[in-house]
Amino acid sequence: MCVEEYKREFEKLLIRCDIQDSKDQTIVRYLGGVDPKYANVIKFQQYSMFDVVCVLAQKIEQQKIAKPFKHDFL
Repeated sequence: MCVEEYKREFEKLLIRCDIQDSKDQTIVRYLGGVDPKYANVIKFQQYSMFDVVCVLAQKIEQQKIAKPFKHDFL
């Protein structure tokens, strides 16, 4: 599943399950389900909002498509 699809499903489930976490907990949940290669890179970036984390994940995914990772970060 691409990052954009994951974000849409993630947001749908938050609404459907009526989850009202703090912004930090929402980010933690998101990072727990996004591709670990992306999450590991995002964790080293500065972010404070869920939307910023989603944009970072999309940028990392685009970079991976353009130039695949030589080594896995896991």
